[in-house]
Amino acid sequence: MAFDIDGFGTVGPGAGANMVHYYRTDDLAATVEGADYFNGIADILRAGDQILASLDMDGTPAIKQYLVSVISAGAVTVVA
Repeated sequence: MAFDIDGFGTVGPGAGANMVHYYRTDDLAATVEGADYFNGIADILRAGDQILASLDMDGTPAIKQYLVSVISAGAVTVVA
């Protein structure tokens, strides 16, 4: 599946003025961690932001925390 803005929100500032976001999706971790997944919100995210993700909500739910490591030319890279 693709990123769905309806599952995304911002909790507030984290350490060092980086933001903490949440994301709820039916997608699996492998999909969310894939290239280009968060590119649609590159203008919202900054390197150093955290995303708390609730994954596979229609299957076996899991939670993972991601760090936005790089944003370059609209391409967002996250690491778990």
